[in-house]
Amino acid sequence: LQQLLQYSTNLRRMSQQSGIFVQPLASWQQIQSRIRISPSVVGLSCTYLLFYLITELLHANKSHTLEFTPSDVFTGSVWQLVTAGFTETSILAVIADICIIVISNRFLEPVWGSFEYLKFIGIVNTATYSVNLVIYFVGYLALREEGFLYAPFSGGQGLMAGILVGLKQLIPDHVMIRAVSAVRVRHLPLASFLLALLLTLLRIVNTRYLTVTIAGLASSWIYLRYFQLRDTGRGDFSEALSIASFFPESAQPHVLKYSTAVTNAMDGMMQSRTVDLQSLSPTVATISDPVSERRKQIALQALNERLKKAEDVDWPSSDSDQPDHEIV
Repeated sequence: LQQLLQYSTNLRRMSQQSGIFVQPLASWQQIQSRIRISPSVVGLSCTYLLFYLITELLHANKSHTLEFTPSDVFTGSVWQLVTAGFTETSILAVIADICIIVISNRFLEPVWGSFEYLKFIGIVNTATYSVNLVIYFVGYLALREEGFLYAPFSGGQGLMAGILVGLKQLIPDHVMIRAVSAVRVRHLPLASFLLALLLTLLRIVNTRYLTVTIAGLASSWIYLRYFQLRDTGRGDFSEALSIASFFPESAQPHVLKYSTAVTNAMDGMMQSRTVDLQSLSPTVATISDPVSERRKQIALQALNERLKKAEDVDWPSSDSDQPDHEIV
């Protein structure tokens, strides 16, 4: 590439001497500025690819070291709570996970920062399989089914569902696919749950796929709602992350009847532990929350687009084309 850039420079000099203009190639700094790939995306993508290759080698020896097996976790293989979320047994699943990470990173990491973004990934991933550890241990105690403890499974569907919750918090009204403008980001978490439920009912995947997805959605919501550190305090108690907001607008009034009591109790318990930053100093009240600012920017952009469309419409003239009738 350096030789190619040098050749482009020489070609430009020759064109100046001959009077013929030749468009040179971009400089190395320009090429780097145009390729904006976050190191977090590179690291996560390489992790999924590496774990997939290692898992294929381990399966050849009938080993499931990186996958989640409840009995192995109880006997000391605690790392499986972390590695299972990055371990896929299908290359198509690896590609799907990487695509979701690449797309979501464009929105999440610039607002949260690299540290908070990676912390969110680690917490949601580990919490997802920790919840499943409890689920299948209780299931084994209740049903005495050994498959609950000894059947290995893995997959990043829980983490991907959790990422959708993060996108819902940040850009709830954003349209990911312009051809389907009715489907917005706020609909994606529920869509992921319904897809997992459908695949489970059709027996395309086993029940573990559904439990991992549900655990990922719940873990992400709890972390963002009550524990994520923000400039205005801990957690996000806005309506954008209420339980009812995950459902269609027509169903939200019915969901509110059952979710309000639970949400109010949890919000009150968690809000009592947070620090009221505005009471500490009058200057803190001017702190802008990146998530709220992002929402305001998106809403303002949508408003500007609507106003621009309205200006392009040919409105009828206020002057009537009909001749005035003479009043006698």
